[in-house]
Amino acid sequence: MRKKRLLAFVLSCVMVCSALLAGCSGGSKEEKQPEPKAEQTEETKEESGEPAKVLDSGDVKVGISINALDAINNRQVFEMMQNKAEAAGYEYVATNANGTATQQSTDIENLVQQGCNVIVVLNGDTEGLTNAVKEASEKGVYVISVESGYIPGISAYFAKNDFALASAMYMMLAGEMGYEGEIIATGHNDHPAIRARVNVQEAMLKEYANIKLVNRVTTGYPGTTELAYNGVESALQQNPDVKTIWCTFDLEALGAAQACEALGKKDIKIVGADGEIDVLRMIKDGKYIIATSVADLEATTDDVIQTVADLSSGAEVKMFHEMPFIMITEENVDEWIERTESYLKESE
Repeated sequence: MRKKRLLAFVLSCVMVCSALLAGCSGGSKEEKQPEPKAEQTEETKEESGEPAKVLDSGDVKVGISINALDAINNRQVFEMMQNKAEAAGYEYVATNANGTATQQSTDIENLVQQGCNVIVVLNGDTEGLTNAVKEASEKGVYVISVESGYIPGISAYFAKNDFALASAMYMMLAGEMGYEGEIIATGHNDHPAIRARVNVQEAMLKEYANIKLVNRVTTGYPGTTELAYNGVESALQQNPDVKTIWCTFDLEALGAAQACEALGKKDIKIVGADGEIDVLRMIKDGKYIIATSVADLEATTDDVIQTVADLSSGAEVKMFHEMPFIMITEENVDEWIERTESYLKESE
C-alpha cells in the first residue's frame, strides 16, 4: 500500500510540474537551435508583444543584476555571466543588491539609465521587481529573468523545476523516516524557488498523514544560516523526537546541522540545495546532511548569452528555458567536492 501511495504521489507531482512548465512556456517546448533563428516579421512581433528592436552587436550593452552573493551558486552564476558577456564582445555593467529587493529594483532602474538595452536579472524577488521590470520593458529594454520568477514584461524566463527538485529531496527524507514521525521545516517567502519548495513540503504533509510538522522555522536574507541555527536549535529543544529537518537550501541546512551538533543530536537527517562546500563535506562524512543539488550553470549561462544574441538580432525567442539540476548524494559527492574546491581556489 505504501509503495502505491508513493507512486501515486510522484506521478501527481510530475503531472503538476508538467502543467506548470507548459503554462510558463506558453505551449509546446521547442528544442534550442544552435544557429540564430530566422527574424520575426513585424506582424509576428506585434502579436507577441516583444519590442521590434534590432541591435547591432556593437551596440549591445548588457546589465547583470543579482540579488545577493551569499550562496555559492549565486557567486558562480554572477561570475559566469560577466565572463561570458565579455567573451561574446558585449559591454556590460554588473550590480549586486546585497539581498535587498528594493536595492535590486533601483539597480535595474540605474542600468536602464546607463544605456543597457538587455538586462539579466539573477535570483531576484518576483514581486519586488515588478515595477522596475515593467518600466524597463516599456522603454524597449529586453529583460531576462534567471531564477527570479515570471515577471510581466520579461522576454525570457530561466528556472529550475523546483517542484521536481523539492519532491526528490523530501521524498528522500520521508523514506529515511519510514513515512512517519516529527519533522522541522525551514523556508521563507522571498524567492520563487523557495516558495515552490515550501509548497511541496505542504503537499507532502497532506499526503503522508503520519508525518507531523512540529515547527516551521522562517529564514530570509541576509543571515540565513544564523536564522536557521537559532530557529532549529529552539525547535529541537522543544521537540526532542524530531527525525528529519526539511530545509529549502544549503545555507539553511548548514544552520540546522550546526544546531544539531550543538545539541548533541547525532541521528537527524537533513537535505539542502545549492552545493555549498561545507554541505558537500558533510554528505561525504555522513554527518547530518544526506543530499543537496546543483543547477547546471555552465549550460544555463551559455543559453542566456545565446538568448541575448537572439533578442538583439530580432530573432524569435521562446519564453521558458528549463535549467537542469543534479542531485548530489554520497554516491557522487567526491566529484562535486573536487569541482567546488577547484572553483573556490580559482576565485581566491
